[in-house]
Amino acid sequence: MGFGNYKYMIYIAALSGLTLSLFLLYVLWKRRMLSAIFRGGQIRIVQGSRTVSAAREAIIAVSVLLSAFLLLRPQWGSVPREVKSEGSDVLIALDVSPSMLAGDVNPSRLDRARDAVKWLAMSLGGDRMGLILFSGDAFLQCPLTNDIGAFMMFLDGASPDSIGLRGTDIGKALREAARVFTKKRLTTKVLVVITDGEDNEGTALDAIPAFRDLGVSVYTVGIGRDDGDFIPSGEGQSGTKGFIRDSSGNLVRTKKNSSLLKKLAVSTGGNYIDITGDLSGMGSILDIISDQRKNEYGTRIVNERIERFQIFAVVLFLLLSFEMLMAERSGNIVKFVRKKIKKTL
Repeated sequence: MGFGNYKYMIYIAALSGLTLSLFLLYVLWKRRMLSAIFRGGQIRIVQGSRTVSAAREAIIAVSVLLSAFLLLRPQWGSVPREVKSEGSDVLIALDVSPSMLAGDVNPSRLDRARDAVKWLAMSLGGDRMGLILFSGDAFLQCPLTNDIGAFMMFLDGASPDSIGLRGTDIGKALREAARVFTKKRLTTKVLVVITDGEDNEGTALDAIPAFRDLGVSVYTVGIGRDDGDFIPSGEGQSGTKGFIRDSSGNLVRTKKNSSLLKKLAVSTGGNYIDITGDLSGMGSILDIISDQRKNEYGTRIVNERIERFQIFAVVLFLLLSFEMLMAERSGNIVKFVRKKIKKTL
């Protein structure tokens, strides 16, 4: 046996326990009051049959317990049922190159990008998400899944150390995304690329024809200020400690390439947003995903428990009906009180 409302078991048990306690206090108070007013056989005249009275009290107590049982929705047995799984498939390509460690966005570009992905993941209900990490290389870090906990675990581990090859190759990230979309043969195809737009290899735009053929719109998310910032390295000499330098010894400044990202988005029928200031632009991507045609993942057979609360509802109705028919001699109370008043007068 199972219970459909097992999550509320504590509250239902507390409520039923409180109700029974109050009823017990009422019964004890009633008996004490009658004992204080009347004596001996007079109580029987007023109260009626003690057996009937005890039976009514027992029925009320059992009815409270049955009501609690009904609220818990008892279930046993099962029937097979076909369930369809539907939702959107969202693939995130996240830039983890060293330039994403720049501090022109507090605390860093990469931290802001991770926050954006987390917000999107928590806002999507029933949708599958996948994660591609890219730098000088690209790979599928997390396959498409609706297990948000697992997705978050892979996302938290994303850093420049995730990929050994330094640099930024957006083209490789796009080719990896196209491979996933082709392999999965999805009907709903959403790709979100989050990057500062630096493309050392210059192959990003070469992937546009492939995405047009697949019918995939690329939504690019830019991060970083136009004037850029230096790239932290965690090592160096005094005065320039903690920043990457080029072969000539000069500090390397990384700048956001918004023009590339805009062209990539427009050419594939997508949109470009910027999250340098805040994450408000992510709302538009969420709206786009919601408007996309839902993809049916397939069907599966589940064993669904059968609701049995109807049985207890019928028993409860019969008990309460029987309790109403069990008349105590309540009319005798009025007659007895009138007689006592007349004798007093």
